[in-house]
Amino acid sequence: MKRLWMRSLAGQMVLLLLFALVLSQVVGFVVYRDERTQVLRDALKEEFLQRTAAVTRLLDAAPADLHGEILRAGASGITRYWLASAPVDAQTWQEQAVSHLMQALPPRMEPNQRTPVVDQSATNPYLSGATLQPLANIGWEELPAGAWPLGREANLLQLNEWNGFGVAVPLSNGVWLNAVYAKPVLVPGFTYRTFTALGIAALALTFVAIIMARRIAYPLRQITHAAERIGVGEEVEPIRESGPDDLRATAAAFNRMQTRLRRFIEDRTRMLGAVGHDLRTPITSMRLRAEFVSDEDIREKLIASLDEMQTMTEATLAFARDDATKEETRAVDLSALLESLCNDLTDLGWDVTYKNGQKVPFRCRPQALRRAVRNLVENAVRYGERARVILTRTRDAVEIVVEDDGEGIPEQEFERVFQPFVRLESSRNRQTGGVGLGLSIARSLVRSHGGDIALFNGSGLHAVVRLPQGVS
Repeated sequence: MKRLWMRSLAGQMVLLLLFALVLSQVVGFVVYRDERTQVLRDALKEEFLQRTAAVTRLLDAAPADLHGEILRAGASGITRYWLASAPVDAQTWQEQAVSHLMQALPPRMEPNQRTPVVDQSATNPYLSGATLQPLANIGWEELPAGAWPLGREANLLQLNEWNGFGVAVPLSNGVWLNAVYAKPVLVPGFTYRTFTALGIAALALTFVAIIMARRIAYPLRQITHAAERIGVGEEVEPIRESGPDDLRATAAAFNRMQTRLRRFIEDRTRMLGAVGHDLRTPITSMRLRAEFVSDEDIREKLIASLDEMQTMTEATLAFARDDATKEETRAVDLSALLESLCNDLTDLGWDVTYKNGQKVPFRCRPQALRRAVRNLVENAVRYGERARVILTRTRDAVEIVVEDDGEGIPEQEFERVFQPFVRLESSRNRQTGGVGLGLSIARSLVRSHGGDIALFNGSGLHAVVRLPQGVS
């Protein structure tokens, strides 16, 4: 079932649409994440710079004994402020920033305290699961006076891997204010809401794809079913021309093809019957004239040749008449049909045996198939003394094997013996070799059922009729 679903039109459309959905969602998420990250970084940078500018103004306006409390009040779980007497290099500054960020803030600051006194054993709960390491190959950038709210030049550090920033700005008293912001998790990944939305979209697309596939597949199944039935010689009503323009045009083309094919077969059969019928008159006339030939030996040869021509003509007419007969296709027990045929031939004194132990239902034109097998059996008895008919069934076909005990025929003749009026028996005696239409008629009838006949040499000549199953 899984392989069948993968090979069906509906399954492939659903898979392709789901693949397109997942791909578009992934690409959209990557683009959205990148754009949102950039927007958030710009917004957080602006907020951080404004907050740092505000803390700087407070420090400039407040007495020195309140600086410590201002630094503590301005800090947060992801932001720290501290004072230094002079600027330091970027690497040393990052080490100091990590130390301040990873430790918890003290509950209060003492007057005139420049940097908070922290408990070394207490950690910052907001960054307890984060790993902050000093970043290499980065340095201070100049932050012009007009690029941030304070209107004073400062140094800026881009801490991209921390999703943060660092600022060092001089106060009016010559002391440097250092500020750091770090938030390692900036943009969340897929959440349950994302998967819920993706699932709803997938279900909607699957429903739409199944409807579309059914609208396309139903007319195609009708065409396939009709083609299979035509291939085994059944009469098929014109299929309904409906659906989109492309499918309607396909159905119309199929109906036109069926009409032309039927007309071609009818014209060919009619022409063959007419030729065979028209030959009767000159043959009869020549036979009457041959009776007046005085030389008895020549007369007998002429009459024998005319009799052979008459027999061939009658066989051609019979073939055309049977080919033109539209026998109804119906379900039969193939085993019972073959057993009945073999019993009838045995009653005529032929050495024919049938071997099979199971019921094999099969849709066919019973009389046509019976005639095809009878021709093979007659050929086996005529040249191989006896015939053994064996019926076997496989997963997708049934096989009828007709064996004899003759000498077989050369492999290079396997195909030629199916040609009309070809006889490997060179005596031209109608009693021993017929007219050479038996195998031709048998293969024509078998092929009209969608099957074929193959020959191979074994203990004698084996004729294998293979008929496909599954057409109903």
